[in-house]
Amino acid sequence: MACSITISGRGFPCKDAIGGVRKFWTAPFDEDGSKWAASPTSGALSGAAEAITFYGFELSRNNASFTQTINASVENGSVFYEQVLEVTIPKMEAAVSAELADLMKVRLFIIVETMNGEKLLMGYKNGAEGTGGTIVTGAAMGDLHGYTLTFTSREKVPAPVITATTNLTYTQET
Repeated sequence: MACSITISGRGFPCKDAIGGVRKFWTAPFDEDGSKWAASPTSGALSGAAEAITFYGFELSRNNASFTQTINASVENGSVFYEQVLEVTIPKMEAAVSAELADLMKVRLFIIVETMNGEKLLMGYKNGAEGTGGTIVTGAAMGDLHGYTLTFTSREKVPAPVITATTNLTYTQET
């Protein structure tokens, strides 16, 4: 059976988008996947089926990126999307070190908030995990004194855009 195709094309878009990540938000991963309201087949989620609280990390400008790599195999008939969030968090502090160490130990839902205001859900079905990073003091006075972290997820679909806040709470320390 052939797959259906619904491509409608695309004109050249306006030049009104910018790159970068403003914040990322984390919540514990839900193993059974029942927290989300609907499947993101349209590329969007309208919120959660039950309450989820996300905890935010504000980032410095130009210090974070979110990349989705398409991995397709003609031979195997498979395609998946590897999602990678790389962030730099300045200023080492004991409480932050402890919190980040905990984040690296568990699977998470991660919402990536872009500089355009979009919120993309990383780890929708399989969760995201900390896969690397550094804690660094640098060598020169102007070098980073802080953390670099990498979170990775592999999903069947690209990270859906969250289009509504139904049952979602965002909280952040000030």
